[in-house]
Amino acid sequence: MLSDSTDLYIKHLSERKIPGFPGVCFQCEFSVDRYSDDMVNHLLGTDLPASMDRAVVKRRAEFLAGRYLARRALMSLEATDLSVGIGENRAPVWPESFTGSISHAQDMAICAVACSDRVKSVGIDVENMLSEKVAADIVGSILTKAEHGFVGSAERPDPKALTLIFSAKESLFKALYTEVGYYFGFEAAKMLSIDWRSGMFRLELLQTLTDALPSGSQFEGRFEIDEQRVLTVIVRSHE
Repeated sequence: MLSDSTDLYIKHLSERKIPGFPGVCFQCEFSVDRYSDDMVNHLLGTDLPASMDRAVVKRRAEFLAGRYLARRALMSLEATDLSVGIGENRAPVWPESFTGSISHAQDMAICAVACSDRVKSVGIDVENMLSEKVAADIVGSILTKAEHGFVGSAERPDPKALTLIFSAKESLFKALYTEVGYYFGFEAAKMLSIDWRSGMFRLELLQTLTDALPSGSQFEGRFEIDEQRVLTVIVRSHE
């Protein structure tokens, strides 16, 4: 039965508490091997979007897991519209009066949603820990010169620190994209500080993205880290 297959596809669904976030966050594990297009309507009440027709199975499975969590989060906030569209750069389009963020890494998905009268925006990102080889290969495309002190040598950068900075910048992009409206890269911001004890970090814009987001703007975020993954989140409050 489809419901049995769905139980094998979505596993370990749980709510995750984010300190200081006045919304809800759900996470789950999902199995790409158990995915089928029939599950989309069963879990979301709608068909797979036309823009996903040519997507590989892995991408479809990620999409469904993320949108399923978004639906659960919106339901818990008593939203009447549970649909989350697809905008430019594949950014989620949230129902009116809500804001949120979705991320996935390998077999894990996570989604944070809040009422937009309580939160201006949120960016959340989960990343698998980079290997030493991958870290060395991509360090130059992720870091500005000012950030190299966080990871040690460019030849053998610390994978944990580099994964954290990578993820933090992804969260910043997600938190700002709706307001900015265009793609900006890793060079647009730099890491100012990482407090490994408290799990806090601070980023600073190196470019003016909009009149309201000038160069020098700073953003504080939280992170959780283990041997396998890094999770970062940036919550923007109304000023």
